[in-house]
Formats: sequence, structure tokens, C-alpha cells
Amino acid sequence: MSLILFQRKEIEMVPVRISNRAHNTPPSPIRKLAHLAAKAKKSGTHVYHLNIGQPDIESPPEFFEGLRAFNQKVVAYEQSQGYEGLSIAWSNYINKTLQINTRPEQFLITVGASEALVFLFMTCCDPGDEIIIFDPTYANYLGFAAIAGVQLVPVLSNMENNFALPARSEIAQGITNRTRAILLCNPNNPTGTVYSREEISFLHELCEEHNLFLIVDETYREFVYDELKPLSILHLVPKSPRVIVVDSLSKRFSLCGARIGCLLTCNDEVLAMTLKIAQARLAAPTIDQFASAYMLEHIKDDYLENTRKEFQSRRDALYNALKEIPDVAVHKPKGAFYTVAHLPVSDAEAFAAFLLADFSYKNQTTFIAPASGFYMQNLQGIQKARFAFVLKKSEIEAAIEALAAGLDQYLRRRARN
Repeated sequence: MSLILFQRKEIEMVPVRISNRAHNTPPSPIRKLAHLAAKAKKSGTHVYHLNIGQPDIESPPEFFEGLRAFNQKVVAYEQSQGYEGLSIAWSNYINKTLQINTRPEQFLITVGASEALVFLFMTCCDPGDEIIIFDPTYANYLGFAAIAGVQLVPVLSNMENNFALPARSEIAQGITNRTRAILLCNPNNPTGTVYSREEISFLHELCEEHNLFLIVDETYREFVYDELKPLSILHLVPKSPRVIVVDSLSKRFSLCGARIGCLLTCNDEVLAMTLKIAQARLAAPTIDQFASAYMLEHIKDDYLENTRKEFQSRRDALYNALKEIPDVAVHKPKGAFYTVAHLPVSDAEAFAAFLLADFSYKNQTTFIAPASGFYMQNLQGIQKARFAFVLKKSEIEAAIEALAAGLDQYLRRRARN
């Protein structure tokens, strides 16, 4: 009897195996240090969040009007492809604001752009297939790829060249017989780079040449600065069956928590195959889709332009404040609401942790996102950080003042040690 009990204990002590998929999914550099921020707040320190793309601009009142207008007695499942009224409203809105011609049937509504990307990784690729991305890249692409079993192949872009696309020959070198797509975020997260017509065109030509999908994440499409105009891949190749646009209401309308995104393509087979995956998860949120449709039908024409101007003002405040700090090199973004800066430290993540755990300036500190998590080639970003200019100008200026004081103290400590 005692031998049997001993054997059972031995069996119970063996840990249950966790999947390689889970082990290979990297932590988010945006949220990785959130526990330190929470601890700082509990101690009474005010934390300026420049780590995450969560705008403080109020969501449109029309969205809340839409919520109040929902009068169904049961919150039922919506169709897996999405609420038809939202597809119609979104198509009409894009056609009006961008002067292009989309149809509601080209839309598949998803739980944010994130779900659209996971769906597309699974639709366009089998496990082990490859997608080319550009380093630095949106960190969550790495997580989506790990979930889907897809290999991301990074092609490096350089801060010294304003993170422009690498030469066509460099990108072509990354293409193998396992490559299925090229993924571009335009305007870019994390760099704020806006790609030109020429760059987008040659990417499409490359995809034509090698029979690849071109997935373009246009989440920040309307947020472009310095007299630039919003440019969609659909302006250039509106009927290409290899082009898939990923879009979202989260950032454009300050609706991050509503979790409404979509994929948009004229490729009927992609839509049909992706719909099968969407059916397995049932549907996106019913009430949020209804309210989003109402918002797009009723929102004032100047909402986006006013928001764009506000973000440009915040961009200028952040850029001007950062460039005043000795030995900090900062990229001036042309779009989105992020930039990358090179800091005079050996490890930006260690510095970011110091700001949250061991530093306070006027009872304030700043939360930044270490850029190494935005690079697949991590060492390329080890001295860099991503900054999100999503707070009011006065708060951005206070955040960078605190960061500058923290950097001075951090470097003095390192010099003493």
C-alpha cells in the first residue's frame, strides 16, 4: 500500500506539459512592466502612460447615442461575418472619406484588428509558413504568429533612414518557398513612418512577382501630419485579389475597448475561408457593432480632422521635448501616434523598470515601452524605446520632464557603480 501511495505522489509531482506555442509567445513590451506601474500608483506616484496607444480623447458622442438606441429585448449572437448594418456603414464611410469604392460584401467584422490578423495568419498560412515583416514591427504581430504557428521573417529598417522600407533587393532576399505574405503597417506602429506611393507600389509588385498576399494594417490611416493625405493601398490597387486591408475603429475613434475591427478584400475565397474560422468563434459583440454602425452613419464630418490636428500638436510637443534631452536621438514621425527614440543607456528595459520602481520626480514618473520587444532582432532595439503621444500636451511635457530627470539620475547611479 505504501509503495502505491509513493508512486502516486511521484506521478503527481511531474508538471503537466505546457505547449511550445505558449512558451514561444513573447510578453508584450507595452504591458510587460504594468505591474511596476500599478505598484508605483499604489505608493502615490502619478504615472504618465506613454507606453500604450490608449488616447485620452473622448469617444464620439454618436457612439453612446448608438448604445442607447439599441432596443432589442435579447442580446443575441450577431452573424459571424458581422452585423450587416455595420458593413454597410463602414463601406459608405470609407468611400466618402477616402474617395474609393468598396462594397459591404468585402468586409468581415472582427474583434478588433487583432482578431483580423490572427484570422489572416491562419487563412493565408499553414503552420511553418512565413510572412515577411519589417523590423521594428508592432509587437503583437509576434504573438499572433506564435498563436497561428507562422514564422515571421524580419527585414530591418533603420532609424537613420527614417525607418523607410529597405531596398527591394533586401526584401526579396527574405522570400523563400515558404513565404505566403508580406505584412505592412501604414502608418507604422511603432515608428510613426508613413510609406510613400512608390514604396507601397513596389511591395505590391514584389507580391505579384512571387505570388504572395499583401496584408496592409491601416489602423492609423487618417492620422498623417505635415500636409500628408491619408493613403490606402486601395487607392493604388483597388481590385487586386492578393491585397487584404486590416482596419479598426479603436484608434481612429478612441474606441479601444469596443473591440471592433475588420478585414477588407475583394478576394472572395479569402473571405469565404476566413468566415469558416470566424464561425468557430461565433461572432463579434452585438451591441458594439450596432453602436459603431450608428456612429459611422451620424458622426460629424470634422471629427477626424480635429482629432488629427490634436495628435499633430501632441507629436510636436513630444518630439520637441525629447530632442532637448542630451544624447537622446528621436525620430520625427509623420503618422500614427508613436515614435522611437534612442536613449543613452545600455538597456532601455532596465531604465524603463527603474523609472517605475525606483524613481519619482515631483511625485511623478513616466511609463515607456522598451523597443527591444518591437524587434525580432532584439539587440537592434535594446537602447531604444517607443513613446505614444496619446496624452494632452501639458501631460506629455510633464512626462518628458520627469523622464529627463530620471535619465540623469539613472546615468549618475550607473557612473558611480
